[in-house]
Amino acid sequence: MKARPTVVFLLTFLLILFAACHYNSAVQQTSPPAPDSQVELPGNIQLPRKLEISTQPKDVALAQKINGLIDNSEFSNARWGVIVLSLKDGRVQAAREAQKLFSPASTLKLITTAAALDRLGADHRWKTSVYGNEKPGSDGKLAGSLTLYGRGAPDLSSEKLSQLADTLKSKGLRQIEGDIVGDGSYFSGEGLGDGWLWADAQWYYGAEAAALTFNDNQIDIEVAAESAKAEGDQISIESDLKPLTGDKVEAVGINRKFGSNTVYVWGDKQAGGVQKARIAVPNSALWAAQELKKELEKRGITVKGGARAVDWRSKDKLDESKAVELASVESKTLGEVVRRTNKDSVNLYAELMLRTLGKKFGAEAPDEDARVNALRGDDLAGTAVIKKWLVENGIEPGEMALHDGSGLSRLDMISPETLARLLVFALQMKHAEAFKNSLPIAGTDGTMRGRLANFAGKVLAKTGSITYVNSLAGYAKTPDETLAFVIFCNNETHKTDITPVIDELAAAIAGYQ
Repeated sequence: MKARPTVVFLLTFLLILFAACHYNSAVQQTSPPAPDSQVELPGNIQLPRKLEISTQPKDVALAQKINGLIDNSEFSNARWGVIVLSLKDGRVQAAREAQKLFSPASTLKLITTAAALDRLGADHRWKTSVYGNEKPGSDGKLAGSLTLYGRGAPDLSSEKLSQLADTLKSKGLRQIEGDIVGDGSYFSGEGLGDGWLWADAQWYYGAEAAALTFNDNQIDIEVAAESAKAEGDQISIESDLKPLTGDKVEAVGINRKFGSNTVYVWGDKQAGGVQKARIAVPNSALWAAQELKKELEKRGITVKGGARAVDWRSKDKLDESKAVELASVESKTLGEVVRRTNKDSVNLYAELMLRTLGKKFGAEAPDEDARVNALRGDDLAGTAVIKKWLVENGIEPGEMALHDGSGLSRLDMISPETLARLLVFALQMKHAEAFKNSLPIAGTDGTMRGRLANFAGKVLAKTGSITYVNSLAGYAKTPDETLAFVIFCNNETHKTDITPVIDELAAAIAGYQ
């Protein structure tokens, strides 16, 4: 993420280079099946309430090596938290500020995905439905509007809208008297995470979590010399690009005004070559409604009205008890979605899991303040569900601060020990295999594709990176045992890339013997 690009996107676009709490452009698609890892599921390890650092000579040597690598690096002034824990006997081989609070960045997804698997099950699917006020008449006409109703499916796509349109046509629908309504009212609360930077919201990794999410709530913009264009018509572009002349530096700026679908592109661009930027699309419910209208019209189904959207604030949102379901599609399984979430670090999917947990189980985790409990949205309810789940399973969050599901929030704070306890528990829960198989494999796939190639199959780890934060947490198979490890680095403002230092620490852990 910190390599110099061919075109330097200045100003707000610089955020995309550093806010790497998201999936890499090189791995936008679901990672291919990877070789089996060598990490084994542990037995029933019961960690004591208070962990003691091992005094075994080999463990002491490992701790000294870790501290030496940190203290002798150019990042020694940053704030480091490290813990290494044995899955064989639960001993702590090494710890550095392990009980202090740190910003975890995307390693927070380990907590969200583990909780979702444990509470919802790996086979859970999200359902998206099409409703009418009644069934179409014998003449194929539907009185009133047709509502596309989302329940948080992460993978609703153009292909699935096509399936819905085919189903509706096969059932005899020929004309819709009203509008096509995209209804995202299933989730209450905010689509953006608490503590997200406003500038993150324009980029794909800051896409809003919506009950009616469509095509990952993002779109590509292609920037060529003197022109820029977007896929489809959801985004409009105002371009002030100029051809590169003289001794000018090639530099292009991209800015989408907060809450707007208009993108301004400016700067100097040399001829030849096309660069792409991924922009978050606000109001995905409207986008999905517009696309469904097109699919219906392609099939000869007349829509007399237009496309519009409603959410949880709208007075005319759908009442499922009074509506008639005309068609539906299901998402991939949660296990498959978790795999994509952790392999490629997809913020949007983690946020949809958080809100799903809040919607389904929020009543089980009430806030201490009855007023907050009565008004909170599914996002806040989701964080309460996860905190309760952590306590119930002995992971003991203590004073942790949890404000979103993805780790993009600057308000999230957890300790290395809490995340290490989560890693131990996750490999013992019912859906442990799904969790383990979701982690990037060193040198093989996901966000670890180009890292720790010498330990391919031996290190499974979730990466994390936002501005001034870098982290890595997962499992390492040593010659003698499997270890859970967490590496947090906060306040790292050095201009050079910190990744090699973190990988050196991980290599020391994986090479422990």
